[in-house]
Amino acid sequence: MIRISVCGLAIASMTALGCASRGGILGVDCCADVPAGAIPEPAGAKVCDWQTAGVSSAVADQTVLYQADFIGTSANLSPGAGDRMARNVNSGLAARQTALIEPSGDAALDAERIDAVSVQLASFGVASPMVEVATPAALGLRGPQAERVAGGFGNVRGSSTGTGAPISRPSGQGGFGGNLPGGIF
Repeated sequence: MIRISVCGLAIASMTALGCASRGGILGVDCCADVPAGAIPEPAGAKVCDWQTAGVSSAVADQTVLYQADFIGTSANLSPGAGDRMARNVNSGLAARQTALIEPSGDAALDAERIDAVSVQLASFGVASPMVEVATPAALGLRGPQAERVAGGFGNVRGSSTGTGAPISRPSGQGGFGGNLPGGIF
């Protein structure tokens, strides 16, 4: 009789232990990968965040006027910049977003450019144009910084100027240790 009760007790405890790992006793799963109450992000959430940030940056860059958008070292806008400003007004972006002007290093020239852009936006029908001089977020690295970054990715065309792009070189090595002459990898 004791053997039967010991066997019954052993079977009951093994069953209870088995249940604890598959949903647990009283619904508590000790082996769960996700803590109780936490809901993991759905698949693709990070990629969606990166894409949204990229689109937001691209929209912000639409109202930026770089040094190349002005004719020489004057406050006169280039024809392309005027066309882009007209598109921004037609889409409503110019009324919602501040127009940024890349700093020239000359405070008097920057003030003239603010006035010129404000007048141009007002002529397009923007009631109270928002214009300021600030370094745009999309402005890339300059000079030695760009060379150091590009140097980490491979050879740079015209590396003395700092404006080259990383390039690949011909290599005699194949992907699996073979020799493929003339291949570019």
